[in-house]
Amino acid sequence: MVFRGLLVFALFLFLAPGFSSAQAVPGAPTHVETTGELFARLTPAQQQQFQEAGSDVGAKHYADALTVLKGLLKQLPGDPTLSKFAAEAALHISDANYARETLQPVVAANPDDWQAVAMLTRAYAELGDKAKRDAGMTHMLDLHKRGLTPPSKRDYVVESVSIPTGSVTIYASLEPFSQYKIHNLGEIFNKDGQKVMMTTIESSDFDQPGFAKEYPKEAAAGVRRFSLDGYRDTGVNSNGQKTQTHYTFKFFVGQPDYDTVRQDFLDIASGRMKPISSRDNLLVP
Repeated sequence: MVFRGLLVFALFLFLAPGFSSAQAVPGAPTHVETTGELFARLTPAQQQQFQEAGSDVGAKHYADALTVLKGLLKQLPGDPTLSKFAAEAALHISDANYARETLQPVVAANPDDWQAVAMLTRAYAELGDKAKRDAGMTHMLDLHKRGLTPPSKRDYVVESVSIPTGSVTIYASLEPFSQYKIHNLGEIFNKDGQKVMMTTIESSDFDQPGFAKEYPKEAAAGVRRFSLDGYRDTGVNSNGQKTQTHYTFKFFVGQPDYDTVRQDFLDIASGRMKPISSRDNLLVP
């Protein structure tokens, strides 16, 4: 399993100004304003400010970007696209309160806006509001089932958690992906922002026959075995092939809930949980 970079939502929007999450599906979803539509409405001076904010995002100067975007929002109060940009910048500087207050009216006005729903879910998670976090995660799954998320969108950030050794970013899958059928993914970063490990909650098909023998009643009822795994990049071998170390930490009978996943990912990141097995110098598939 290859490490993947953190998807910066704001960068994606700035680089794809024509993107709209509204899809041609039954039920007539409410149109979501595109970045291009917003830009066309701005004055030349506002367009320049917007582009400056985009440059700040590209340089990861999120506080500077937020200052500019807040200024634009004073001129265009409640604009959904500006609100999402501002909320994204705020989340990157751990201002989940601002993100929540900015996104709540956007989602209330258009519950089909998956971008706003995803970020509002993250804001609730980072503020410790578990009930609204879980409702947001359910909302995201519903939007995905209705075809209102992009086909390439496989997961989204639920929260980023600071720990003494760095941080952990936790993702939830819109549907299980890869041959490992990943349901949750964690990226562990050190204090320098370097990714040092990836953790996953998986339910691989090849794990299920053994589970069915061990737990026949549960398997017959549709319950699956899940595993908590870890992957650490170990560079390239003498043939120039990427390698990794795979760790197995524990198994579950059935899918663990989010709070269990979150705690396990944090325990791994902090060193409180040790693997029960590991395999070194594996080729990255």
